[in-house]
Amino acid sequence: MYSPIQILSNNKKCGRSLNLPISGHCRPTKACAFCCYARSGNTVRPGALKKASYVSKYLVGKDLGRLVDECSQLQHVRLNGTGDLLPEHVRSVLYIARRCSDTKFWGMTRKVEIAEALNGRLSNLNMLVTVDATSPASVWDYEGRMCYGPRRPGDVVPSDGRLVTVFPRHARGRVVNGVKHHPKDCQAVWHKISGCNVCGRCWSWKGAK
Repeated sequence: MYSPIQILSNNKKCGRSLNLPISGHCRPTKACAFCCYARSGNTVRPGALKKASYVSKYLVGKDLGRLVDECSQLQHVRLNGTGDLLPEHVRSVLYIARRCSDTKFWGMTRKVEIAEALNGRLSNLNMLVTVDATSPASVWDYEGRMCYGPRRPGDVVPSDGRLVTVFPRHARGRVVNGVKHHPKDCQAVWHKISGCNVCGRCWSWKGAK
């Protein structure tokens, strides 16, 4: 039976992450589906797809010891570095975060119900709801913290205190032509900093008003 050497994946920008499948997991907007970074590159290689499927099934299981061991050694872990969480993953995410109280768990979701199920439960667990110019109006009823992306050329970012971070559309490591800098832009995307570990805005929510 297949079992990866490590459950967590590694990304030079975000650090350690829990990668999940896109198919059957994501609820993309039109802009998200068109710009999705997880539809190309290393994340679509057979090995990566196989591992993502394994992780999704693993999170529904009862024996989470391996993942607890991995996470407990880290300062921060990004949830759903690819894909999105399912409702049946919530119980396990909360369990792991409780067991690894010194590790900060953070991530983004297009599903308001996932953010509502996780936020406010534990001090080391924060999830941002992701919105963009093509998000349904109902998503903006969410009262918690959000991030905005992909920000395409011509998109106007609302002046909204709930927005913590803005992600300009980027491809192959570079911001696409026509996208100008926004004060809340992710600095790692612009290569102003080396990665999320230097900033931490997406899990500390600093700068949000």
